[in-house]
Amino acid sequence: MGNLKILAPAKINLHLQITSKRKDGYHNLVSLFQMVSLYDELLIETIKSDEIRILGEFDCSLENNLIYKAAASLKEKCDIKSGFSITCKKHIPSGAGLGGGSSDAAATLIGIRSLLKLDITNDELKIIALKLGSDVPFFLGDSTAVAGGRGEDLVSLRTRDDLSLLIIDTGIHSSTKKAFCSLILDKNQHIMTFEEISTIFLKQHPSDWSFFNSFSPYLYRENSIFKRIIQLLDDNGSDYSSITGTGSSVFGVFSDPVKARIAENVLKKVNIRTHKVKMLANRPEAVYNYQSAE
Repeated sequence: MGNLKILAPAKINLHLQITSKRKDGYHNLVSLFQMVSLYDELLIETIKSDEIRILGEFDCSLENNLIYKAAASLKEKCDIKSGFSITCKKHIPSGAGLGGGSSDAAATLIGIRSLLKLDITNDELKIIALKLGSDVPFFLGDSTAVAGGRGEDLVSLRTRDDLSLLIIDTGIHSSTKKAFCSLILDKNQHIMTFEEISTIFLKQHPSDWSFFNSFSPYLYRENSIFKRIIQLLDDNGSDYSSITGTGSSVFGVFSDPVKARIAENVLKKVNIRTHKVKMLANRPEAVYNYQSAE
């Protein structure tokens, strides 16, 4: 039987604006997604039985596990007779706004397609991905993109290679459902266009960015740690600091890598867990130990 290992990268939302609630219960958004060099590791193996086995440390049931859902959806779509054993080694914190579950689902779709050489297009994969979650389609494509709609309308941007990033793991598990339920939408808000986001991201110094996260006011009310960490980042050289997703991770963008290292050391001294990462210029097609199933 065949096996394949693949990396699933985390993401941050450099900008996240919730614009309206849809009739289907979802929300429309405008966001700037950026993949970063923090990864979960997946090992996908074909097995003789037709079952799907998921191994790893998860805080949800098998039926609610996005890796399981992705494998089951592709198995049904392509009428795959074999089963899968999928092991996930987690490095991306759960419930932290970093898209770990969504990225794992996308990596599962990509990995199984590669492993079995399935005749399924990217557009067909994206249809499956969107049913799994609003963030999942992004992880099938380029590493920097402006998103619209639920998150499925994606326009790629050039990745900046002149910036350093620190991601702060607050250790808090943030509820996406609760965050959306607590969101107060401003009907008169200015909705950023693709052109505005592109210009700000590519041409402005990060200290001049006018990006924001619509969930920040709610998260600030929920826990004072968010403002405290953002203040620590700002005081130690961050040019732009924000919260990613619906929380709970905070990140700082640095134009000076030396200041990023200093800030990392300062935060570690007060026992704040940090990840020094870089913006990924291309989606990591990190497939290795590949053995095609015959």
